[in-house]
Amino acid sequence: MKACRYPLFEDHKRRHEKLIEQVVDIARRFSEKKEDIVKDEFLDFLKNWLINHILKQDMGFSPYAENNPEVLGITETLRTDSKQLEMLGADDLIPKSVNWNETAILIVSKSRNFRNIIACILEIADVRGIQQYSHADDAMQSLESRQPNLIVYGWKQDDQEAIPFIEKLREIKGSSFAGIPVLLISAREERVAMESGLVAGATHCIEEPIGIQTFFEAAVKAINQ
Repeated sequence: MKACRYPLFEDHKRRHEKLIEQVVDIARRFSEKKEDIVKDEFLDFLKNWLINHILKQDMGFSPYAENNPEVLGITETLRTDSKQLEMLGADDLIPKSVNWNETAILIVSKSRNFRNIIACILEIADVRGIQQYSHADDAMQSLESRQPNLIVYGWKQDDQEAIPFIEKLREIKGSSFAGIPVLLISAREERVAMESGLVAGATHCIEEPIGIQTFFEAAVKAINQ
């Protein structure tokens, strides 16, 4: 948030501090007398955090981060080493049902931030065959020479290419890449966006924001579906 100079940074920081205080308070009361924790109170806290804060308030700085040079610089330098992975407990988040270092994955999104972040997540699983494209037409053309095991498409609000890309992919009957699984990750505001993606031919759809575990679970589901 600092890197993208989000004007409401201080207010947002205070919201995070308040959430932390609530977590600490609930944990303290639970350790002292767990009967004092009312289920509805805890569920209300989770709903507020996951739905109101993450899906609404956290999305407020998205326009400031999108294609911001400083943010791009940060995401491009993101790398993982063994010590970082151990701290993250990342090994427990990576499904063992897929041989990731032999899996080729194509990332398509107009957002450079999105492509960099997904690439970094894939590097955690030692995925070596990663390709990135900002335009759907370029991604489609690349399939002629190299066919991935999975296409990850980041569908942003200003992207009108996602649905035509998936439809075109599925319409090419008899081609070896018509059956490539597509994981559509939507940042669209329309409630019917994911349904539209599935109708077009996406294998599996999830909504932003996503975490490491959420991504890998969705990727495995798309690959195995």
